[in-house]
Amino acid sequence: MGVKNDLEIRLQKLQQQENFKNHLEQYPTDASTAAYFLIEIYNDGNIEGRSVIDAGTGNGILACGSYLLGARSVTAFDIDPDAIEIAKKNCDGVNFMVSDVSDITGEYDTWIMNPPFGSVVKHSDRSFIDKAFETSRWIYSIGNAKARNFLRKELSARGEIFREENVYITIPRIYRHHTSDRARIDAVIFGVRNHSF
Repeated sequence: MGVKNDLEIRLQKLQQQENFKNHLEQYPTDASTAAYFLIEIYNDGNIEGRSVIDAGTGNGILACGSYLLGARSVTAFDIDPDAIEIAKKNCDGVNFMVSDVSDITGEYDTWIMNPPFGSVVKHSDRSFIDKAFETSRWIYSIGNAKARNFLRKELSARGEIFREENVYITIPRIYRHHTSDRARIDAVIFGVRNHSF
């Protein structure tokens, strides 16, 4: 069994949030997409032995995966205390904290995020992008494919995009307005080298 499959199986076992908050645009990252995303970052040399921060961690899936892949240290934050409570149950060895993105300080090797897509609050991902460039050398993001051009413009203005890949996220029915049990959302992964570091 390969590393990606092994990681995906372990991530599938994590406890999920039960009370998602639409105004925060909370959507879980499915284990398959999370494992693929993390293995790509790992293969770039930006997880093992690195200081990693997971922005808007939710249940901690990306943070836990980074820890399992040998990150030197993993910090993860979310504005939602309910999400952090679940994340702490999912993974020892990660510094989980309740925080707004604007309050994050320090320097990190690698910033990983699946931020709000901006469908409820337009450009709500911008504060995550801004903070990533303030604090981290390598920046990896999963974004809504519909916002690809906006994201490319924002990211390339401050860094070198070396990875841009199409993926999809499988989202279960978690809100009243969802009409099917599962939906497949087109997304894009970006990897960026920060010019400021």
